[in-house]
Amino acid sequence: MYKYFFFLFVVFTTTLSAQDIHYQSLLIKPELTADANAVVRNEEIEIEIEAVDKLTIRTRRVITVLNEHGENHIEAYDFYDDNSKIKNQEAIIYDKLGNEIKKFKKKHFEDRSAVGSGTLISDDRVKYMEYTAREYPYTVVYESEVQKNSTVFVQAWKPIAGYYLSVERSSYILKNPAGIPLRYEEKNLSGIEVEKSTSDFELSYSVQNLPAYNYERLSPSINNFSPHVLVALNEFSLVGVQGQATSWSEFGKWQYDHLLKGRTTLSPETIAKISTLTSDAEDNIEKARRIYQYVQDNTRYISVQLGIGGWQPMDAVEVDQVRYGDCKALTNYTKALLESQQIQSYYTVVYGGEDKTDIDKDFPSMQGNHVILNIPSEGEDIWLECTSQTTPFNYLGDFTDNRNVLIIKPEGGEIARTKIYQVHENLQETFSTITLDEKGAFNASLKRRSKGVAYGEIYHINRQTEKDQTLYYKRNWGHFKNMNLEEMAFTNDRDDQEFTEDLKFSGDRFTSKAGNRLLLPLNFLIPETYNLPRNEKRKLPLEISRGRTFEDTFEYLLPAGFEPESIPEYTFLETDFGTFELSVVIKAKEGAKTIQVKRKYVINEGLWPAESYGDFRNFMYTINSLSNQKAVIVATQ
Repeated sequence: MYKYFFFLFVVFTTTLSAQDIHYQSLLIKPELTADANAVVRNEEIEIEIEAVDKLTIRTRRVITVLNEHGENHIEAYDFYDDNSKIKNQEAIIYDKLGNEIKKFKKKHFEDRSAVGSGTLISDDRVKYMEYTAREYPYTVVYESEVQKNSTVFVQAWKPIAGYYLSVERSSYILKNPAGIPLRYEEKNLSGIEVEKSTSDFELSYSVQNLPAYNYERLSPSINNFSPHVLVALNEFSLVGVQGQATSWSEFGKWQYDHLLKGRTTLSPETIAKISTLTSDAEDNIEKARRIYQYVQDNTRYISVQLGIGGWQPMDAVEVDQVRYGDCKALTNYTKALLESQQIQSYYTVVYGGEDKTDIDKDFPSMQGNHVILNIPSEGEDIWLECTSQTTPFNYLGDFTDNRNVLIIKPEGGEIARTKIYQVHENLQETFSTITLDEKGAFNASLKRRSKGVAYGEIYHINRQTEKDQTLYYKRNWGHFKNMNLEEMAFTNDRDDQEFTEDLKFSGDRFTSKAGNRLLLPLNFLIPETYNLPRNEKRKLPLEISRGRTFEDTFEYLLPAGFEPESIPEYTFLETDFGTFELSVVIKAKEGAKTIQVKRKYVINEGLWPAESYGDFRNFMYTINSLSNQKAVIVATQ
């Protein structure tokens, strides 16, 4: 019996030595697995500021992946370049019982370039763990140490980095033996228990048991409500260029003096060419328009990201010679051409993307991912997107509209807001004439005009092949049976920023037969509403990021021998979210009866509390229901 218990003891202790019970998935609290694809078991981020040009980040991240969708949250990777080095990197994989599956040393991590196809040359690289799971859940323990010589960027603390990710424990410590004063900004920490210690030189934060956020349709960006802390040093270095700043004015002045100043020189030949190009222009705006077109016709976007070149534009004279550049270089080049004609313009830093992200006006630091050009003008400033060869003069679209940006002037930086496209400016207007036959088929002539943000979404179709154009319409108008596109013509009015589609097409079975009657759908084009699930327990606010206006006129020419029997009544809806108006009238045209449908649908930009979701969903449902009404036409012969 003694030998038997000794054998069990040996087996038990040997099993424990191969396991780590802390990594068993069964130990995770149920409230943390609810709505989660992954759980951060323990994240420790330690940042040490050793000098104005030396920063070390030590990371230990333990994460349990519950299913395949949780793979995106592992983050077992680090970026590096000539100005940052990965000193240490390792990972261990555990199964659901805490048994070690696989171990990765630094040499086992994959290494590849971290740039896209649009970059000509860059030193940005990434080392990452490559692992294919055989079963779920499993746990990854990732540790790394990265040393950087640029301290203008200090990693923020963001314990919840995305939806469907919960946190058992996350901590953030910033040590500062160099004694450099720092600034920090806390966001969305109210309502959660945070242990913290802060001073003018060091920070410490810790949080436990944060449940996952469940994504909800039309909710704001997760950064608007998830907890995080931003950090910046008052004295810093960017790839060997040192600076200090505590305000946007100081920060912009540093960028101008060290990144922009003296980089707008052009050859006398180029200046003479631009002077000739603009010699008969009636004003500076027309001169700027011609110069912008010149840049579009003579340059193309290619990124070069080496060292300080990742933040400093190429010299204008170099861009003039090679005829390419990234957003920084092409913006600076356009600025130089304008400057040669005594037209003032300003290099402007922005967060580009369809989701509107502001430069944080209350926290001066190195921000933004894109550059555009600002031209001061009476009334409303002019904004130029210098990387596009097709974007019209003074058009931003949804990539850089309505957000805080940093305008960099010789005297310092200023926060400004880019153009806001109002609801009536984001207009899509359609005029359609539809000739019906008694078998339910139709021939249609359609003209659609798009302005504002809608312009930017459609004008590129003019440059596509006929095959791709046809596929676009068939994909978006799938409710037409056997649709046949017979003619397509497009007009791109860049000056007025209006795009017009002229189409002729036909289809089958648009109407349905009921005895000697035809049921005619009045909804020739389906309105762009939101298909929303029922959600009575919604937690997040409802956000419509851009207002829109849709005005449609559908004129149906009835087949010979048919008369209207019944049509829907006039309808008008008005809510906080927008309005909807539908008018159906009977008219005569060239001796034949027609049914004319006018529909106007306005959706407002705004932010509403979670409790408004049900009302908004009802508004969408009502619009679809009213649009799907039918007229009844009857055979008289």
